[in-house]
Amino acid sequence: MSFTDSEIIEINKVTDLFPKGTELSVAKIIDKTPFYYGTLNSGTGIQQKNNSGDVFEIGSITKIFTAYLLAQMTVDGDVEIDASINSILPFSIKGNAEITLRELATHTSGLPRLPPGIIWQALFSNKDNPYKNYTEDKLLNYLENKLKVNSKGKIVYSNLGAGILGYILSIYSKCSYNELLTKKLFSVLNMFNSSASRDKINSRLVQGIDTKGQPAINWELGVLEGAGAVLSSTEDLAKFALANFDPSNKVMNYQRATAFENDSECLSLGWFILDKPEEGERMYFHNGGTGGYSSAMLLDIKNNNAFIILSNISGLHKLKGQKVDELVFHLMSNIVNKY
Repeated sequence: MSFTDSEIIEINKVTDLFPKGTELSVAKIIDKTPFYYGTLNSGTGIQQKNNSGDVFEIGSITKIFTAYLLAQMTVDGDVEIDASINSILPFSIKGNAEITLRELATHTSGLPRLPPGIIWQALFSNKDNPYKNYTEDKLLNYLENKLKVNSKGKIVYSNLGAGILGYILSIYSKCSYNELLTKKLFSVLNMFNSSASRDKINSRLVQGIDTKGQPAINWELGVLEGAGAVLSSTEDLAKFALANFDPSNKVMNYQRATAFENDSECLSLGWFILDKPEEGERMYFHNGGTGGYSSAMLLDIKNNNAFIILSNISGLHKLKGQKVDELVFHLMSNIVNKY
């Protein structure tokens, strides 16, 4: 089933709310078959654009890939998922705090959302590229001398924790985060338009747009690449979604298994699980945003359906969450109701 007229209308409506130059690239997977639709706000109307192979910053959807690396290395027996990061780092973190790899992948480590100084960067010093100057030295100094852990065992969304997980896995593997992703995921699934290094795919990169409708500066995540450095296309993310629909894929199955649950929230490794047991549904969701881009990804594992949206709508735009996230759920709800 290709995109319906009503789906196209809804996608075009969202594109029309944002400045000239705004693009949406949408992947729709129905019963393991992918379809693509793209739009461009030309300033004089909404045009269809074939942009399924074009590259966008995907922001925090990167965390799914970082958690995938953990899942694969666990399945392969390279690491123990409940091992403390003290067992991998070449020094003891402050107070010998016990922070496990599982906790980093499920936002239950007790680490804050952002590392010290990033809010200052975002507000004053380098607001267009706040993570750029967060170096390895700063991270190691924080872990060894300044670490504070609060709310351990509770879900507190942490870019810092996801960034540390990517760093830890790359240190263990003795290669860069991008090399690790390329070797263990992107090359395996032929995701040739995906990278954590912008230089690798810069020629296919869609220009990001800031909250004022001007060209945005591309974010550099510094040592916290695992939190949001990946760039990708809807074609590549569809390949990742299709791999999740393969029941024989042991790593994907392991990654999607419930890794932490409380009375109101359920997480696997990297995914937020949205369950409606009375309807037999089990949805997996993540979104992302940077200074010039927004993304959302929603998988319906039971029916092998998915919707993926990449855009150059700023993740800092006041309408981003209301429109990009709402659109992916709206599109899926129509499919679920229909089937």
